[in-house]
Amino acid sequence: MENPLKNQVIIDGLQYCNWNRSMFEDALKGGLTAIHATLVYWENTQESFKKIEDWKKLIQTNNDILCHANNTKDIFKAKEENKLAIIFGFQNSAPIANDIFLIEKFFLEGLRFMQLTYNNQTALAGGCFEKNDSGISRFGNEVIKEMNRLGMVIDLSHAGKKTCLDAIDLSSKPVAISHANPIFFHNSKRNIDDEVLIKLSDKGGFIGLSLYPYHLKDNSDCKLEEFCEMIKKLIDMIGLEHIGIGSDLCINWDDNVVMWMRNGKWTKEIDYGESVSKNTSWPKQPSWFQKGSDIINIFYGLKKIGINEDDIFKILGMNWINFMKKNFG
Repeated sequence: MENPLKNQVIIDGLQYCNWNRSMFEDALKGGLTAIHATLVYWENTQESFKKIEDWKKLIQTNNDILCHANNTKDIFKAKEENKLAIIFGFQNSAPIANDIFLIEKFFLEGLRFMQLTYNNQTALAGGCFEKNDSGISRFGNEVIKEMNRLGMVIDLSHAGKKTCLDAIDLSSKPVAISHANPIFFHNSKRNIDDEVLIKLSDKGGFIGLSLYPYHLKDNSDCKLEEFCEMIKKLIDMIGLEHIGIGSDLCINWDDNVVMWMRNGKWTKEIDYGESVSKNTSWPKQPSWFQKGSDIINIFYGLKKIGINEDDIFKILGMNWINFMKKNFG
């Protein structure tokens, strides 16, 4: 049976994998057109430029199946050429240090998404793990203006509530929460409450829904039908056009990498992140989403609960395209 995603533009709005060619091939054969790939968490400026250089070499080495996307035209071109488009993103603002001029330098190297904070307080904004969320700082306001000017997506996935509300107000372009779920689905520090979701959508913003176990109801045991019913409820709340997938798929890594994500260079103590059981290993993915090509299961899950195919294809790709157009130009 032919894959129903084959002739569609399908986008995963966030992955952080230890990539190899077979994983790229799986994503491409599974129907994915583009992936927003995380390059950086805690890396400094020099390390971050090196990560970009490494990614460009990886894409060049596999240029028969990969390309680097700077805009939505590149994504459509990738579809025509049966390639997987990679969109560069940073999950933290650490690489720019206190230097606003670095944003344009990273943009010229292809960076298109940047989070203002990763869980913690930064010079720009407050993280979702902080006891007191500062909101957007003076520097953060200037960074938002610069990202708007360039056409770089402001990503609020790991930001605190006040920071989210401030950024939505301050940005002249719609902002994204690239990988999270509504708090009504699962109450975690990383998930998003109704007030933020409604304000986000009112300003044309976007949420990519996450398949990372700690963001899911019942974690690794979350059922596909429950995830799809959540999407249906969210459509009623904020509207179909503001919703996509940002799976936060993190596979093929050793356990020390998940601890790097949580601890970085900021603490000598062990931080367990979202693991209430103090697990130092990667959480187990739900059975129905363990690799990039498993996005097909979401298609069938949404179809089973009565969402029509045109709307499913919007959720799985075209909504991301339309959002990106508002930012990238």
